[in-house]
Amino acid sequence: MEILKEVPLSNFSSFRIGGPAKEVVIVNGREELKEVLEGNFLIFGKGTNVLFPDEGLRKRVIFNRGGECQIDEKRIVADAGVDLSKIVADSVEKGFSGLEYLAGIPGTLGGAIYGNAGAFGKQISNFIEEIEYWKEGKIIRSKNIWFAYRDSQFKRDGGVIIRAWFKLKKGKGKEKERMFKILEHRRKIHPDASTPCAGSFFKNILLPDGNKIATGKLLEEIGAKGLKVGGAEVFKGHANFIINSGKARAKDVLKLAEILKERARRELSIELEEEVIIVKDP
Repeated sequence: MEILKEVPLSNFSSFRIGGPAKEVVIVNGREELKEVLEGNFLIFGKGTNVLFPDEGLRKRVIFNRGGECQIDEKRIVADAGVDLSKIVADSVEKGFSGLEYLAGIPGTLGGAIYGNAGAFGKQISNFIEEIEYWKEGKIIRSKNIWFAYRDSQFKRDGGVIIRAWFKLKKGKGKEKERMFKILEHRRKIHPDASTPCAGSFFKNILLPDGNKIATGKLLEEIGAKGLKVGGAEVFKGHANFIINSGKARAKDVLKLAEILKERARRELSIELEEEVIIVKDP
């Protein structure tokens, strides 16, 4: 466990944005995590899908990183701080099917469950069997967890994810090939790892029949690519990514996002909703 005082949150953000935190606690695995779950705190994984405020945070900020991932011929169980990419790769290596669709999604298991991360028509909730989580001083283990598109009960009602069990089927030998194709597809259209951003900024548009419209294509139609406010810029390769092109502040990102929302409202009659978590000091 590592405890840091008055450190910039930009150091812990894939966006490289964020003012100072009064206290940062970095934990590794579920036992260390359980030790620090008291008082007022905010918790994150690798800071890959969040925008921290320019003013920083006065609450204690916990980053849950690392832990155990156990896999055998029947199941996977992993701590919330484990990288999702490791779980995906391990599942494919063991011949399981399903998680390869999530290849390339950055961050930790806990963050992926919190936001019900997904791609190519799959969501991580499709594969979760059981979750252990902390809430109001109690450790709860449950199979009855509510999820929706990019949403979960943890977003709505709180609770800290500790670890999860997966329900997976044996594959037919195509999983590794599928994983590599998905990774290659992402490399072609997404910002590379050296470009500061927080992933897809807005949720896709969910239609009443359950189908989705890609927000990136809609934003491209209204000329969003290359739009810029301060150091925040819409990525020229994919219009649903806002990147930090140089010393961007949170206020730049938020102003640019509001411009995009207003354009979509005016020109397409749609309401965009952020997928990136906008962090505030409650």
